[in-house]
Formats: sequence, structure tokens, C-alpha cells
Amino acid sequence: MTENAQSQARQPWLDRLNSLTGNKMDIRKIWNSLALILGRFSSSGLGFLTWLITARLYATADVGIASGVISAMMLCVQLALLGLNSAFVALYPKYRQQPSTLLNTTLNLVSLAALLVAFLFLLLSTTIFHEISIVSKSFTYILFFLGMTLFGTVNTFMDHVSIAIRRSDQVLVRNVSFGVITIVFVAALPLLVKSVTSESIVFAWMLAGFSACVIGAIQIFRSIREYRYRLELDTNIGKGLVSISLKNYLLTLAERAPNWTMPIIVTEMLSPTDNAHWYMLWMMAWVVYIIPISVGQNLFADVSHQPGSYRQALTHSIKTSLLLGTVGAAAMILLAHFLLSLLGTGYAIAGTLPLRILSLAVYPGIFIQAYYGICRGKNILTEAILTGTVAGFTGVMAASLAGLRFGLVGMAIAWLITQCLVGLWALMRLWILSRQKDD
Repeated sequence: MTENAQSQARQPWLDRLNSLTGNKMDIRKIWNSLALILGRFSSSGLGFLTWLITARLYATADVGIASGVISAMMLCVQLALLGLNSAFVALYPKYRQQPSTLLNTTLNLVSLAALLVAFLFLLLSTTIFHEISIVSKSFTYILFFLGMTLFGTVNTFMDHVSIAIRRSDQVLVRNVSFGVITIVFVAALPLLVKSVTSESIVFAWMLAGFSACVIGAIQIFRSIREYRYRLELDTNIGKGLVSISLKNYLLTLAERAPNWTMPIIVTEMLSPTDNAHWYMLWMMAWVVYIIPISVGQNLFADVSHQPGSYRQALTHSIKTSLLLGTVGAAAMILLAHFLLSLLGTGYAIAGTLPLRILSLAVYPGIFIQAYYGICRGKNILTEAILTGTVAGFTGVMAASLAGLRFGLVGMAIAWLITQCLVGLWALMRLWILSRQKDD
């Protein structure tokens, strides 16, 4: 049974809906985008609940340290992926009938890279950082960080496997499981071991990551019946992956690294307490940002599968992001004070206005993510890498300097301004690319 037949067999309700609407392609695209968005929403929503419980059970300084360590882990995950997750999406149509070697080679490469990057971070943390260097001073903390990075990398790669086989609903299941398990352990550990340190928070994160990877493995074996795992590295496939992944890797790194370096910078330049406030509002803003990111990832997959019809896919992507992004931003602006007050009065006082400002950045993000999706799918990445590098460096520098002088509000304003400038550039490039004839 082919991957398309498997997908259709598992989603008969889509076929019934397609027959009623007469628009089969659009319904499936909408469901894939919506499922991926719901998956990311559930992750962020349950993540908020996790941090709400954490803020109530743990000291603010411990929350700040743990969120800084988790941000460092997420940065390591982005480094370890090497762009191979995007390369897998691009190559999967070619290996669809015999996916095992491609999947195994990619999975084994990113796993090895995850452990290597985590080790390097632990070595560097002792000399570069002050507050976050705690992660390299305890053997158990070291093990937790290595586990978090490995499981986080594998789980992120599994997201792209689900995107490639058009099963974004699998992301929803994994993310819900991750969130629920994290909540259980964050709440239970203080009762079981009488521990309320940052180490306990990190341990809960590691256990949730492991559980998500187990669920992901089960999903892959069920969805791709031809798949068999082996400890293998195919040289020819590896070369093909690397040839595609390098530029995708540089773009992903330029695009995502600033998002996870910001909490580290706040921890080191301001204080762990300031980072506890920043991390919470930053995480809530990402509940809105994941809308254009998720739609953009599906746009990348659509363009990779059908490069000749990308204009229609682009229009659909922007319309979907505008609709859902507006709903998400409006809800976050209205609920900002209430949501932050659930964490505590200090969080609400420090974060309400910055969160409302950051929520507006979803609009430039719509065009930025659509631009990146088109560039990935059509393999025109050089200018996108330059755009992401300049945007990321400028955004982080502007936010850091503004934070030192004007606090969290200044950081939010600086980030919004830089995103608007990049969004205008992306919109202009999308307009030009959409008018060009295909080669």
C-alpha cells in the first residue's frame, strides 16, 4: 500500500468532505495546515499550563535558570538538525516507494549530531556563561541536558517526517502527549523527591521528550508500512541530503537561532528573574507565531511535491495565515493580562504590554514564512539565507540593546520593528517571484 493510499484510508472523512465541496486539493491542504497548527497550539497551550504550574511550585530564579537551559537545548536542536529535516522533506517524493534507507540515514545523522552539539555546548558553557554554566557542573544535569537535546532533535525530525507524508495530525498527537507528560512530572517531582530546583524542571522535560519519541516511532511504523529501522548511513543518500541540507540548514539557523538565543541573553545580561518574565511572554507570543510557521512548512512541502503550482499554494498559504493569525493575535492581545496573571502578579505587571506588542509581529511573520517556504521549495535559498542572517542579527542586537535601556517593553518594540522591516522585504520578493515564469 502506498503512502497516499494509507493516508486516504486513515482519513475517510476527508474524502466525504471533498465530495461535498468538490475541491479535493484545497480541503487536504487546509486539514494539513490546520492539523499542524493545532499540534503547535496544543504544545504551546500545554506548555503555558506547564509553566503556570512551574511558576507556582518553583522559585522565580529557578524558573529563569531552567527556561534558559531549555532555550539552550532548543538552540542545540536547531544546530544539530543540520538542515537535514528540510532536506528529507525535499527528497522524500523521490524515495516514497522505498523510504527506509533515506529515513534511517537522516535519523542516524541528526542523532549523532545532537549528541555532539550537546557535548560542545556543555564544554563551552563553563567559559562563556555565568548563570547557565550550572548545566555543566553536575553529572545528573549533564545527562539530562544530553537526553533533552537528543530527544528534542529526534522529535523535531519526526515532525518533518509527518509533514513529508502529509500526516500533520501525528504532530498533534505527539505534542499533546509531550505537554501532558511534562505537566505530570513537573507537578509530581516536588512531591516524590522533595525537589523544587531547576534540575527537576529539566528532568521533566527530558522524560517528556523521550515519551514523544516513542510515540513518534510507533506512528512512523504504522504510517509507512515499508519502513524498517537499521543502524545505517548510506553514503550516496548522505551526499544528496548534505547537498540539499546545507543551504536549508543555514536558512533554518538564521531564522530560528535568534528565537532561542534571546532568553539566554536576557538571563546573562539582565537577570534570571527578568528571563522568567521574558520567557513566559515570549512563549505565549510563539503561540501566535506558530500559525505562519506551520502554514509556511506545509507550503514548502506543497511546492516540493508540485513545483509548477506554487502560485496557487502561495495564495492559499497567505490567506490561511492572515485569517488564523488575526484570530490568534486578537485573542492574545485581549487575554494577555489574564494569562500572565495566572502565573503571578509579577509576571502580569512585567509582561502584559510586551506580550501585546509581540503579538503584532505575526503579520510580518506571515510574509516572511511564506517567502521562506517558496525559497525552500524552489531551492532559491541564497538570498533567503542573507535575509534571515541580517534579520536575526539585527533583531537580537536591537532587542538586547533596547532591553538594557528600556527593559522588556523596549525589547518587544525593537523586535516588532525589525520584523516589520523584514516582512516588507519578504512581501516585495514574493510579489516579484510570483510574476516570474517557471524555468
